[in-house]
Formats: sequence, structure tokens, C-alpha cells
Amino acid sequence: MSEKKRSISLPTRIIVPVVTFAIGCVFLFIGMSYGFWDSQGARPTKGFFPIIIAVALLALSLLAFVNTIKGDKSVKYDLKNWYVPGAMIVMIASTYLIPLQLAVAIFIVLWLKLYEKQSWKIVLIALLIVLFIVIGCFQLWLGIDFPLGLLGNMIFG
Repeated sequence: MSEKKRSISLPTRIIVPVVTFAIGCVFLFIGMSYGFWDSQGARPTKGFFPIIIAVALLALSLLAFVNTIKGDKSVKYDLKNWYVPGAMIVMIASTYLIPLQLAVAIFIVLWLKLYEKQSWKIVLIALLIVLFIVIGCFQLWLGIDFPLGLLGNMIFG
């Protein structure tokens, strides 16, 4: 394979600050819809931390963008480095069809067996540990409802 097919050159010094600025705007909008401070109760509301994080993200994004203007250089990324973000996007997108717990289990098995080329013993141990954390700690103990997806909603209602 030639070098051009294995890597991508992107102006990330411009793209990343713009994307993080947009994310900061979304968090600021969502946080403002919940409010910032309850003056009667003298305590923060649900939007307190999202607003603080959004303001910090907006400020840092602006600083990064200003530094980018001084000298723009494209960075080369090996396509192999995009496997993890790509796999995570596929896993998150699959939760619209299947339950999250099943998507996580499939992701772990496929990643460890096909990409990392681990033995079935390692794959099963890792799978049991992650499922214990996801189902045992988050779902049963903390009572967090995970998305069921289209298939899960059809089966479990």
C-alpha cells in the first residue's frame, strides 16, 4: 500500500477548535435551559456544571483557534488510528437497533478476537468483567436505564 492510502492529512488545528466550540455552544444552550443557580434555595441547579464546562470549552476553543491562525500546519493521521473512534461510532449507532449491553458485548468480542487476536480465555474474562460493571454496577445497583434499541423495545416492550 502506498503512503497516501494509509494516511490522511487533515487541518486538525482548525477543525478541532471549531468542533469543540460547537460542542461548547450546545452544552451552553442545554445548560441554560436548566438554569444556573436557584436563588431561593441558594444552590446550583441541574445546568450549573454544563454551563461551567461549556464556558471553559468555549474559552479554550477560542484560544486554540487564535493560536492556529498564527501558523497552520496539517497533521498526518494513519488510518489505523481511526479504528477505535470508528468502532465506537458503530457501537453507539448500533444501540438504536440492539440493546446497549449487547452492543458492548459484541464490540468487546470482535475487538479482542479479530483486532487484538487474543485467546478466547482472555476475551471471555474481559467480557465478564465489563458486563459485570455495566449490568451489575450501573444497571442493577445505580438503576441506570440503558437504551434498549429497536429490537429490545420489541422484545421487552
